[in-house]
Amino acid sequence: MWSPFGHVLAEFFPLAVGVAISSTPLIAVLVIALGRSGAVRGAALVLGRFLGIVVVVGAFAAASELFVDLRGSDVALHVVTAVVGVGMMTIGVITWVKRPRGAIAGTPPKWLTSLTRVSAPNAFGLGFALATANVKELALGAGAGVVIGGSLTEPPPTIAAVALFAAIGIVTVSVPVVAVAVSGERIRPRLDRIRAALERSSRTITCVVLVLFGSVLVGNSFL
Repeated sequence: MWSPFGHVLAEFFPLAVGVAISSTPLIAVLVIALGRSGAVRGAALVLGRFLGIVVVVGAFAAASELFVDLRGSDVALHVVTAVVGVGMMTIGVITWVKRPRGAIAGTPPKWLTSLTRVSAPNAFGLGFALATANVKELALGAGAGVVIGGSLTEPPPTIAAVALFAAIGIVTVSVPVVAVAVSGERIRPRLDRIRAALERSSRTITCVVLVLFGSVLVGNSFL
């Protein structure tokens, strides 16, 4: 039952890293953490993000298991994996082509600047939405779900794999929350510099992540 778990972990780990380095959730949690009661509201966002990742990956894992059962072969699953990978790469290229240039590129979206005043329940909802309503997040989650659902057929290892993927995916957004809770005002200038740097390069990060991990999925589909 658990024998393929290590192989599955090796396959979805790069995708989990891709989720973890997603720039938009990280910028959002940095903005929230730098505001009033930042640690509490930031923790709510992290919790919502964890749940959102679980929902996305779990849904695709369940669909993949059903797909394999209906077809009686994993050949079609490899095709689905390749299609998801190519889709991720395509989205990455489109994102790069349509990226803002000049002064506009360094201007953060208005919804980000308003997060300093967001409530904890709304921060939770935002974390959930960033994991379930973002094209890049859905693509990475779909890839992981296909890998997990296509290789693990029993509920315990499948649930463990989905939870582990989500846990890896929230590592980076958890760090600023813990830093603010532990260090308070001393860490704020450093976090503010990181936030500004991420805002300037968020589109580039998104493009690289999608193309890189999309190619990983395409490569895995031929193994």
